[in-house]
Amino acid sequence: MSASTSTSSASKGEKLAQRLSHILARLHQGDAVDKHQLAQDFQVDVRTIERDFGERLCGIVERSADGQWQLTHTARSSIPAKHVHGYARMSGTEHLFPDNSLRYLLEQLHTPEQQRTTQVHAVAHEDLRPRTQEFVQLQTAIEQKHPCSFSYKGKQRNVQPYKLIHKNGVWYLAAEEGTKLKNFSIGLIENLQVDQRNFFVPKRSHKEYIDAKDDVWFTVDTTEVLLRVAPEVAYYFIRRPLLPQQQQRHDSDGSLLVTTHINHIDQLLPVVRYWLPRVRIVQPVEWHEELMAGLRGALSQWES
Repeated sequence: MSASTSTSSASKGEKLAQRLSHILARLHQGDAVDKHQLAQDFQVDVRTIERDFGERLCGIVERSADGQWQLTHTARSSIPAKHVHGYARMSGTEHLFPDNSLRYLLEQLHTPEQQRTTQVHAVAHEDLRPRTQEFVQLQTAIEQKHPCSFSYKGKQRNVQPYKLIHKNGVWYLAAEEGTKLKNFSIGLIENLQVDQRNFFVPKRSHKEYIDAKDDVWFTVDTTEVLLRVAPEVAYYFIRRPLLPQQQQRHDSDGSLLVTTHINHIDQLLPVVRYWLPRVRIVQPVEWHEELMAGLRGALSQWES
């Protein structure tokens, strides 16, 4: 066999493997496929696709009632891959890996754990398993638009629930109390009661506000804050946003000027304290002074 013939055979084999892999990937996502569309996608004759189904994938695929092809019942996963991707989006891990394709996912799952080249350290989450009943009650109340009442930090609350939000390992309830939109930590809710006899009409403005927020601080007004970040830690603010609505630009000395919109000073100070002394509040000046007063107070207590 000549070298050119061998190369041609290898090329055909690679194309066949890629085609079958693509077909199986689509089938495992729960899709039914049409042979004519596949023939067009791969620029082959329809008879080639028919041979793929009838010979190469025999026993794995079957023809559906409408003439399309699908995985046989025994070859189907208990959960289609498209649901796995949907779960990744819901849990906020869609972009955990640089490659989020089905092919990559299956490769990782089929590789024994001790042989995988990747390792993900889980982010700490509060354990809400003891509060499963309350969590489900709140979900139902939101879906069916029932008002709720509960005790929270020693005070009785009557609210209209809008959404359950997970942020930094903690679950919160976004709800309207009076006329204000607030958040409540699920773990601190006590004596939950759902008023199943009454209903409320969710406000569109509240829903849009919640969907647009990337945090759980709910106030109408925000304060624009300017930070100066030292060059040696600027990368950590660039690689992922550490503050809501964060924007940044490099200054001539290599430092980073970061702007953010903050609902309450307590939303900002933990981040600034973590990076001290390499992060400074430039504006508003009174917030910088409040930070300094807090640090002096802490030092005074420690020294005494």
